[in-house]
Amino acid sequence: MGSLVYELRVRGPVPPELLEELGAEDLGEEPPLTILRTEPTDQPGLHSMLLRLRSLGLDLIEVRTTAPKPSDGDPT
Repeated sequence: MGSLVYELRVRGPVPPELLEELGAEDLGEEPPLTILRTEPTDQPGLHSMLLRLRSLGLDLIEVRTTAPKPSDGDPT
């Protein structure tokens, strides 16, 4: 499987310094959730991010795949 973009929903706010450390591309808030949007990544990259969320004590609610932005995809 190739690279995909994932939206990870976690309970509550995430401090800005953690967002940068996690490599979150976009941040959206739907109180009481924070939505992290990853850069295109593969399954090992997703698992690494999930482990980091767990180590930070963040409560993961949901993971979704989304369509990459047009500039993220291949031109083919």
